[in-house]
Amino acid sequence: MSSNQNQYDYWNGEIATNWLKRLEYFERGFSGINAALMAFARLEPGMAVLDVGCGAGTTTEEIAAAVAPGRVVGLDISKPLIEAARARASGAAEYIEADASAYPFTPDFDLVFSRLGLMFFTDPVKSFANLRRALRPGGRLAFLCWCPQAEICYLWEPYQAAHDLLPVLDPTPDNEPGPFGLADRARTACLLQEAGWHDIRIARTTPPSLLGITPGEAAEQVMNMGPLARLLRQADAATTAKVRDRITPVMAKWHTSGGVVPPAACWLVEAFA
Repeated sequence: MSSNQNQYDYWNGEIATNWLKRLEYFERGFSGINAALMAFARLEPGMAVLDVGCGAGTTTEEIAAAVAPGRVVGLDISKPLIEAARARASGAAEYIEADASAYPFTPDFDLVFSRLGLMFFTDPVKSFANLRRALRPGGRLAFLCWCPQAEICYLWEPYQAAHDLLPVLDPTPDNEPGPFGLADRARTACLLQEAGWHDIRIARTTPPSLLGITPGEAAEQVMNMGPLARLLRQADAATTAKVRDRITPVMAKWHTSGGVVPPAACWLVEAFA
């Protein structure tokens, strides 16, 4: 049994299925985030990189292209996402279905990398300590995680606009296992220090997020993200339509000639083993 059993259940059920259905839209929206993180990671040819929480392998394949002829391994707790990664793979990377908090790593890597994959640990100190075991002496951790959810305008403002149409939200608190589990910058630094990491640096970034070409398309995407996704999971068609109508004008405030492009709010984190 995974030590992160709740997350194992979460990422091996309906969430994974929905993620794969909307993979193209999620990855399009993450393009600005990817660009910020890839630059931050400072990838070089010949590096050995572990991509934790690799999902369907988009970042893993991008890393593999950047570090060739180096070695790249993508790891994720979700069987459906790992199967999708293997099905889409170019052959330049390996994929492992496993819980990063408990996997028996050996010091084979120069870099541990993660895009939005490290916020879900039940015991983050134990998990971050385990990730250190994957690195060679002097190896580096580089990852991106969300800032507090109220700072992510394209999730919070639509929710605020439509919450009266939906059940009262049982919130996913900041700093608890889940999407916002590392939202507090100071707490994250303390967790990493306690896990044995040093030279920790955490910087805020607000890359653009392309959510859709039109406000209506962006509204549909936001209804599959964050608090609205949780609340709409059991909603009937009439309620869903009301929410869509309510939040579409909210999305219009970020409409540009290139589509609906609000800013994200993320932390870029680095530390050394």
